[in-house]
Amino acid sequence: MSLRIAADQYLQNVEELLPEEAHLFRFDPSDGLPDDITKYDALLIRTVTPITPETLPETGNLKFIGSATAGVDHINRDYLKEQNVEFSHSEGCNANAVGEYVITVLYKWAEKMRIAIGDKTVGIVGCGHTGSAVIHLLNKLGINHVDYDPPREIRDQNFKSASSSDLIKADILTFHTPLTSTGSYPTKYLCSSEWLENGFDLIINASRGGVVDEHALFDQFNEGVVGNYILDVWEDEPFFDDKVAKHAFLSTPHIAGYSVEAKFRATEIVLTRLLNSFGLKPNKIAKPKPYDPTGLTYSDSFSFSEFMWKNNQVYYYSTELQKLIGLPSKQKSLAFADLRSKTTLRHEYSAMLKSSEVTEKAPQEFSVFDHSKPD
Repeated sequence: MSLRIAADQYLQNVEELLPEEAHLFRFDPSDGLPDDITKYDALLIRTVTPITPETLPETGNLKFIGSATAGVDHINRDYLKEQNVEFSHSEGCNANAVGEYVITVLYKWAEKMRIAIGDKTVGIVGCGHTGSAVIHLLNKLGINHVDYDPPREIRDQNFKSASSSDLIKADILTFHTPLTSTGSYPTKYLCSSEWLENGFDLIINASRGGVVDEHALFDQFNEGVVGNYILDVWEDEPFFDDKVAKHAFLSTPHIAGYSVEAKFRATEIVLTRLLNSFGLKPNKIAKPKPYDPTGLTYSDSFSFSEFMWKNNQVYYYSTELQKLIGLPSKQKSLAFADLRSKTTLRHEYSAMLKSSEVTEKAPQEFSVFDHSKPD
């Protein structure tokens, strides 16, 4: 059979994974959905493309919409169900990348502040795929943590969530929840003044903008109640608040989960489901581009923190985002989106560790990212 697929031009590895029966059309998401989108059989998007009755008033020939992302708050799933359009996304695809991002920024902050991270307790808010990846690394590094996820406790009899009163006793909070406004445990402004007034050394948000109330966070930072904050996500992105970004310890454009390996997994997961829906199979020979060890930045004097910092792109992203402060709203938003989409992707540390050159030169602690070894 012939299958017509329209895909966001920034989705990675689609061509490599497609069988010959599929015909691919690429579109620029900054222009919105193509005018003839309803003529296609399937659509592949990212979080920058919302799917609602307003953005897609007619579904036409579309039978499948897939988002190569972990989050789904840009999708009106009830609407797609009403239209008999199958939907899928790539849950867990970026968990390793987000976990590595959190550990990288956490250690950089501790080094800069001259704080012994082993003396601090980290509160994990949201213990799904990404939160669990952070927990896994904290365990391997021997860092104390408190795990908070009441909804997971309800659906998973093997998980026990900390209470909110125990959570707010932590020194650091890192957020890994979806953005929801309804249900028993809505996450919109979950981290509000009520929590922040208890005082924290550091707040990290690498989940969704709006889970942390940015204005309350900035107010508590200004008053010295919150020591520092690191934001990878923003309430109105691709627009962001200048004063909030300017005073962040680090500010990045929603790229915590961006890596060569995460992007490949994202496409592979959702594209496999798309093809299965039409009775086809992906090209299993396709693999993510391997890490090139000639790109390793190394010195005998590097600490674990410095080794991660020099071989990640957090500093670049944060520096470039700071340059956008003060730009007119539209220009800033476009530049934010470009910074996200057009920057060459980093490799995950776990992929780097497949190189003997890295294993020989990296500090001993770096081996915590090696998923091939038993814990």
